[in-house]
Amino acid sequence: MPPEPTMAETMAILLARDMANGEKAIIGTNSDIQVAACNLARLMHAPDLWWISGPGGMVNPERDHLVSTADHGNIASAEAWMDLPNMIDFIDWKIHFFDFAILSALQVDQYGNINTVVVGDQTKPKLRGPGTVGISALCGLSRYFNVVMAHHSKAAFVPRVDFLCGPGHMEGGTSREDRGLPPGGPRLVISPLGVFDFEPGSRRMRIRSLHAGVEVQKVIDATGFELVVQGEPAVTPAVTPQEIELLRSRVDRAQALRKG
Repeated sequence: MPPEPTMAETMAILLARDMANGEKAIIGTNSDIQVAACNLARLMHAPDLWWISGPGGMVNPERDHLVSTADHGNIASAEAWMDLPNMIDFIDWKIHFFDFAILSALQVDQYGNINTVVVGDQTKPKLRGPGTVGISALCGLSRYFNVVMAHHSKAAFVPRVDFLCGPGHMEGGTSREDRGLPPGGPRLVISPLGVFDFEPGSRRMRIRSLHAGVEVQKVIDATGFELVVQGEPAVTPAVTPQEIELLRSRVDRAQALRKG
């Protein structure tokens, strides 16, 4: 039996399970969990999934360890390489060209809007993030997006993000479409406490499953808004020995996710 998975490994496996064969994904620069998820999904059940390096344009680079998606070493093993004009065209102008993006954030709110820019007063920020880059376009135009949160606290799960750079379900209900955005928005939020989706009518964040040993009250206490709780939440299905063995032997041989 391999050693217990780290939270980073668990998140990669949960994301991989959600991916479908034939989908097209775009992945940002510092995205070890996201890259691991895509490569693992291609090995397990989605061999025709495309993932594209947002900063580099490389398609499906095959490596047995995790490096930045901007690493020039990805070019040699990539199936294709798209130049910058093509990337801008696909990211900024093509509705639903990408099936999904996977994004991290400083804050996520009850409707799945995300903030990667600044926490607190913009003139006196408590915390600065990396900025927006292509996040606004990806959240607006991809068929859906998933959010990976490294921490689950009231500082990260807030009623309303301090800076809206990635539009989710806006103010809930039909407000996203009412503002002229195409259908889509966030599908899953994965945190160290559980997996969350969005109630179809209100589009408020809902508990989908809790990781083993996590109680509902712990999640409620760590969240800055009222979550939708429908019945007794399921327990997140455990990582299997086969999944963790494949991840460690074929995707992350340098054990980058063992450190997370």
